[in-house]
Parts: sequence; structure tokens; C-alpha cells
Amino acid sequence: MLELILYLRSNTNYTIALVITEPEIHFSYVHDLGIPIKIIRRKVLRFDPLLFISFYKYCRRFKPDIIHTWGKMTTFYAIPTKLALRVPLISNLIADAQRNYKSLSLDNFFYKSDVFFADAILSNSLAGLKAYRITSHKAKVILNGVNLDRFMQKFDIESIRKEYGFNTPLIIVMVASFTRFKDYDLFLDVAKEVGKTRSDTSFVAVGDGSEWNRIKKRITDEQINNVILTGPQNAVERIIAVSDIGLLTTYSEGISNSIIEYMALGKPVIVSDLIGGSSEIVLTGETGFCTARSISAIVPLVNRLLDNENIRFKLGAAGKQRIISTFSIEKMSKAFMEIYEKTVS
Repeated sequence: MLELILYLRSNTNYTIALVITEPEIHFSYVHDLGIPIKIIRRKVLRFDPLLFISFYKYCRRFKPDIIHTWGKMTTFYAIPTKLALRVPLISNLIADAQRNYKSLSLDNFFYKSDVFFADAILSNSLAGLKAYRITSHKAKVILNGVNLDRFMQKFDIESIRKEYGFNTPLIIVMVASFTRFKDYDLFLDVAKEVGKTRSDTSFVAVGDGSEWNRIKKRITDEQINNVILTGPQNAVERIIAVSDIGLLTTYSEGISNSIIEYMALGKPVIVSDLIGGSSEIVLTGETGFCTARSISAIVPLVNRLLDNENIRFKLGAAGKQRIISTFSIEKMSKAFMEIYEKTVS
């Protein structure tokens, strides 16, 4: 979303406002976007009826031509405003590839309402549309894109390694939120198994979230000495740049920004996702590996890449070229702009 806003600000005359429902902003450059940022805070309840009113009042003043939402609940909160002000609603509703809603649940009610009322339903992967069984003519896939300028800079490798205390010759990085959707326990299990036979590799985890303290405790309790937690980072590309392999242990993905970032920096990728959208980015054997979510599947691939620098460079170079050709911010943003123009025409 932020990459899209940055592109639109630089390349169009669109007037944009950003409305968010949580006060935490993890990317400091958001304040430099030059757009209004409205925080409509939820209170105690996840489902807060006051958000309907607050969002409606804001849109009545701002007078948008399009409401573009990201996620299930924000889309649901926007429905009354769409109807009252007769403004088209575009929803980036699908960002994963594993539907877990029970038929008789509030989540399913929210989701069904979103699909019914949205004028366009967007997914970042074909796997996401299949998982949610969306066949409506309103549905469309727009692949995630990144600003390639972030990855074309020169990185002071030795300085970055010293800054973060990376002392081993080889580094494996995982950039992901510490939530139940990412399998950080498997990440630790892989690190432990690799550590049994080699001392030349550090496993670096970048991010934070509700599972961070539990994972940190497990590292301490089990004395896992080859794992480093950096916490959240604004410039993750610096850490990826000094790494040798990009790893993502996950239950299921749509199109992962982390994988795109690994590949944009020329790193081979190993991802534990056979049924999600990762195979729409990672070409197994060409740019990395999509594999089963198990120690026995991941560890041999890790060791194979660690032991062969030529393979790492070959896969990484092919991955970088794939991102340049298919996952650029220009390609993504122009696809969104086509949706906007079509919706208001």
C-alpha cells in the first residue's frame, strides 16, 4: 500500500488521504508522504461500531471519488459510507492463500459482506482467489510490486555486519511478523538442526509481533546460539543485503513482500509453502525452492545452498531478474490505476 502511495504521489495528480485504525506507524517515512493521515482508533472491541460513524464523517469532508481498503475489517467498516455517499469501493481483500473462516462465524459474515458490496475485489495471488473460492467478475489479481531503487544502492557490507553483530561467515535471514501466521517455531527448529553440524551460519529474524516474546524465551530456554532477533527494522534491505539466503517458514502465503525483497537483492529463496502463492514468485530450481513445511525438507536445501556459492549466485541472479521483469512498482501501480479509471468511468 505504501509503495503504491509513493508511486501515485510522484507520478499522478491524485489527491490521497490515508485512514488507519491503529496508532502505531512502523515506517517513519509515512509522515513524509505529504498526505493527510487520519487515525480512527478502535476502542476495546475488535468490532467497534463507532468506526462506521467516524469514517463516514471523514469521507463526507474529504469527498473521495474512490474508497480503497486493505483487509477484511477495513472493508467492512467502509460499506455504510460507500452506500451513503455512493462512492465506489475497491477492496484489497485477499492477501493470503488459506481461508480459515468457519461458516457460522463473524469473520465469515464480514468476508461475505465485503465480497457482496465491494465494486472490485483484489488479490495479490491466483492462489488467494482459489483458496477463497472467488469466481466473481469483480475479482482481479494484482501482483505485489516494489520500488527497485531501494535495492540498487551500494551497501557497506562490513559496516552493516558490525552494526548488527553478525560474526559468522554465512547468514540466513527471515523477514516476517512474529504472528501465528508465520511458523517461527519451524525457523528455530531448522536453525537448531543446522547448528548441529556447522558453526559458520547465523539465522537472523527481522520483525516483531505478538509471538516475539515467546520465541525469544524459547531461544533462551533451549540455548539456541545461532539465532539473532533484530526486532523491527525500517530498512530491512540492509540486513537482506548482507545475507546469503532468504528463508520464509510460513503456513501459507499470498504474494510475500519478503520473498520479493530477498529476490530483488539477488538472494536465493527457500520458502515452506507448497499450496500458497509463493510458487507464483519462486520458480523451484531456478530462483530458489518452494518446499514442504518440515525440518527434513528444509535443512537439506539450506545445507546445499550454504555449501555451494555458485548455486547461490546463479539462483539469486535469476530471482533478481524475475523481480525486475514481473514485480516492479511501476507494473503494480499501473494495474491499480487501470482499476481506478475503470471504476469511476
